[in-house]
Amino acid sequence: MIQLIAIDLDGTLLNKDELISKRNIEALHKAHQQGIKIVICTGRPYFFMKQFLEEIGLTSPDDYIITYNGALVQKAATGEILVEQTLTKDDLLKWQEALLPTDLSLNAIDFDGVYTPLTYPKGRENTYLTSRPHLPNWAVDFNTVSEDHRYNKFVIAQEPNFLDERRQLLSDELLKNYSVMKSQPDLLEVMNVEADKGKALVLLAEKLNIPIENMMAIGDQPNDLPMIQRAGIGVAMANADALVKEAADEVTLSNEEDGVAAVIEKYLTEGGN
Repeated sequence: MIQLIAIDLDGTLLNKDELISKRNIEALHKAHQQGIKIVICTGRPYFFMKQFLEEIGLTSPDDYIITYNGALVQKAATGEILVEQTLTKDDLLKWQEALLPTDLSLNAIDFDGVYTPLTYPKGRENTYLTSRPHLPNWAVDFNTVSEDHRYNKFVIAQEPNFLDERRQLLSDELLKNYSVMKSQPDLLEVMNVEADKGKALVLLAEKLNIPIENMMAIGDQPNDLPMIQRAGIGVAMANADALVKEAADEVTLSNEEDGVAAVIEKYLTEGGN
């Protein structure tokens, strides 16, 4: 019996125009009306989710959202934080030093916006803000930031092939202490080692007293793997990364074909709930 459906946003619930289709909305409303929890699990911050939450109808005190790829579990209506896994200045400086020989660079993100380094490797500017010019951002000297400042995640955005090639230069000693995954082909995200969508989903399951096997998780990128592997039913989009398809219990239609609605309709119709 499905009691909760965890759904990734970009490349999954949203189409290429970053919209939720009418069919997807209707399927989510139908599931919600039948008492199934709908939980959006995204790498985005809460303040960019309000429009989507209202559109879906996740506005009651007992609706939840997982943001920053599992670093935060929040109440959907208010943004109140229930679980938080953050990064420190020490983490920031470790990653800044580790990236020096790779010609990659990071941006640090917190609740207020994006912090960029004063300079980038020549010809290799971090492209995170290129497609997100609306985000508040500040160029800072990472060495001088406050010791008690906390960050939700670091992002490394670069041309996909270059990013994959240079990522191999990072040491296992560094990587084992963090949760590091791709959320898009050109975007590598770094979080607290305790932060991923799967771990966040388990914590939420415990709070709601819902068995993890009674959860469905739907996604398309490697950052969705932890929740797809942990949920009772893991669903990959037709447009998903090959690793995600391999790990999933089934593959639905693409995000351009209302794949979220298709799999929800299937389980509601077949009595999977």
